[in-house]
Amino acid sequence: MNSLPALAAGLGLFFVGIRLISGNLQQLAGGPIRKLLARALEHPLSAPFGGLLSGALTQSTSAATFVATSLVSAGVLAMPAAFTMLAAANVGTSVLVLLAAVDLRSVVFYVLAGSGIAFFMGFDQAERQRHLVHAVLGLGLLLLGLSMIKSSAVALDSEPWVREFVEFAATHPAAGFLAAFVIAVGTQSASVVSVLALPLVTQGLIDFDQSLMLIYGANAGSGFAVLMLASGMEGAARQLALCQAFLRTAAASVLVLGFIGEQALRLPLVVALLERCATDPTLRTSFAYLLFQLLLALLAWVLRGPLLRLTARLSPATPGDHLLKPSYLYDEAVEDPASALILAEKEFRGLVAQLPDYLDALRPEEECRGLRIDVDRRARANSAVTQELQAFLGAILAENPRPAESQQVFDAKERTLGLAALQQTLAEFTKELASVPSSDWPPFAHHLVEGLHAILLVAEETQEPESLALFHEMTGERGSLMDRVRGELLAGASSLAGREALLSATLRFDRILWLLRQVLPLRAGPQDRNMAA
Repeated sequence: MNSLPALAAGLGLFFVGIRLISGNLQQLAGGPIRKLLARALEHPLSAPFGGLLSGALTQSTSAATFVATSLVSAGVLAMPAAFTMLAAANVGTSVLVLLAAVDLRSVVFYVLAGSGIAFFMGFDQAERQRHLVHAVLGLGLLLLGLSMIKSSAVALDSEPWVREFVEFAATHPAAGFLAAFVIAVGTQSASVVSVLALPLVTQGLIDFDQSLMLIYGANAGSGFAVLMLASGMEGAARQLALCQAFLRTAAASVLVLGFIGEQALRLPLVVALLERCATDPTLRTSFAYLLFQLLLALLAWVLRGPLLRLTARLSPATPGDHLLKPSYLYDEAVEDPASALILAEKEFRGLVAQLPDYLDALRPEEECRGLRIDVDRRARANSAVTQELQAFLGAILAENPRPAESQQVFDAKERTLGLAALQQTLAEFTKELASVPSSDWPPFAHHLVEGLHAILLVAEETQEPESLALFHEMTGERGSLMDRVRGELLAGASSLAGREALLSATLRFDRILWLLRQVLPLRAGPQDRNMAA
């Protein structure tokens, strides 16, 4: 078999296996991991253990960083605990590299046979078993890909261009560092690049010193990849990415300087230590990757306080950060459906109370209730909490599948879906009107905005039947009136673009009123009755 096609096929199977394992194990273990991390504030060992698990499942420093970022944004973890979790996640990515160093060819066939039998028996059709079956298949494909890569590496030894590259890399250690850096930026994973270096070491295509430079370059590249992906973030989300990039750069700098010192001064440092740990070159290389992650964790422990203060100054909290966190939801509440539904209703009402603030960009600043937040930022933040609420309701249903509670949960999920559509439509309404200079607004446009603002304020107070009845009277069908309003608005617009924007805004106004009546129906829902009781 030609070595290049076999190598390409092995790489393909390897990457497919990585994706299947990380994606399905995250789905399979999402609930328990989230509960474990939620307790990180209560027990000092929860954050590092959760980080190890997160790194082992994702096998990507970028993915582990954004798992931590989402947990901070959702209010599940505080920044110090998330920082600890992230440092441990880097060590967790060593699992794949250590596994790849072991000869598991005989295991590959059993894993693939087991996953094939699972598919034949239909286990992949069951919701709870599907992710496990796909993860096992991913493991089999990953191991098969590694086996093909190792076999192909033997034949590559006879390729002239490979020999030339190896000789060039031997005379220029920076070439291997740079190549691994670029590949890690593309794959967003240092562990994947390090695994791909193992067959080269096994077949003697590169020596141990060269493999060290590949590992250092891959880890530095993964830190740069995190920084690139976080370039559009702000606040706490960017702080964690900055921490990860700084720690990886610092660890790579320390080890590269140690490598140069060891080569120039013949000091017994990293190479001497690893040679004592293992005689097998492949295992020694995998230990080098683990050593990098342990040094990174040590730097994180030593520099935790100063680094958190520095990143807080470089990326201070933004005004909308508090909107990203649910106020009443926590995982343990789902075990008691009555209490959980009350908490869900409180979260729902809190989101309804924020609806008038979507119009801040269209109203005088002195009449706004707080800091004016960009409508897109507000919409993204509210959407994140609304999704959390939907997931919370789904968890109630999974924990308590009894008919009495199920109907109440379905009603709540329907209203929450309507709320998500209402948030999006309100944001679009605001952006449509804001696209027209206020000087070009016809006089009635201001009345339209203030009228909608008044309706949304009344929506906050719909707990009582009298307020709910008034709200539905205000949002009742007004077809002829809206036609007249639309005509006056369009007649007053001075430009074609302004007429189009105003027409679109009035159509969205109609949809907003319709959605409000669906989200807050005239007859109180089950959750309202629970709260009244």
